[in-house]
Amino acid sequence: MDSKIKTADGTETFINSEFNEAYHSTKAGAYTESLHKFVLPCGIDRLVKEKERVRVLDVGFGLGYNVAVAVETAQKNNPQAFLEITSIEKDRDIFKKIRELSIPENLRDIYSQILSGGFEENIYTAEGTNFILRVIFGDARQIIKQLKGPFDAVFYDAFSPKVNTEMWTVEMFSSVKKLMDRRAVLATYSASLAVRKGLVEAGFKIGLVEPVGRKSYSTVATIEGDIPPLTEKERYRLEHSPYALPYRDSPDMNLPREKIKENWEKQLQDRLSKQSNP
Repeated sequence: MDSKIKTADGTETFINSEFNEAYHSTKAGAYTESLHKFVLPCGIDRLVKEKERVRVLDVGFGLGYNVAVAVETAQKNNPQAFLEITSIEKDRDIFKKIRELSIPENLRDIYSQILSGGFEENIYTAEGTNFILRVIFGDARQIIKQLKGPFDAVFYDAFSPKVNTEMWTVEMFSSVKKLMDRRAVLATYSASLAVRKGLVEAGFKIGLVEPVGRKSYSTVATIEGDIPPLTEKERYRLEHSPYALPYRDSPDMNLPREKIKENWEKQLQDRLSKQSNP
């Protein structure tokens, strides 16, 4: 049974019982994390001034904060702009959890619109004043193969690499990259060297976003867009740390999570052994 908790900025989230992790950073806050680790790093505020229609890929719909804050940001910066949001989610019961949240006042109308939709097979669709949301339920690795781009922004918000390893592989990142506009930005909360190296090996250039609620910088990635630079320290770590080892799936992305972790850990031990016994 998932349990509800309050985060640092007063907004609520849940602890997911399958992964034993919170949906959001409790130290930053659910709203704060969505705004400063996803929406603003992806440039939603800028995109809605440049384009009348902005396409967003949301990998890990969760409790919907990233979507709601993106819609709020669009409304503030250009009331005429329209967001077309495609979300991927595993848990078909997620809307039951959302209805249990005390939604902050500034997002209540948006959440009301999000919750006004309905299911057709494995797709939930909701239409709002300035957005349309489609949440596709199932295995993200297989769903991603069926989508059509280009997307202007990607919120990459799966559970952590330690517990949701299959979502953080080179193959998954390569699949997402094929769906992105060349100037689009992918944003994720993860500071993992394995994740950053995986993005690099998938063909992205990566950058760092100032910490919010913790000491670690979060990560942005793009093909040709403008992002903050890597620090020299992080560039060195990516080139020299044995932990800068990406997770790898099979070409058709169907390896079990445990096998992906097992393969990664074996490679890591090999690296560490070579380092201690040159």
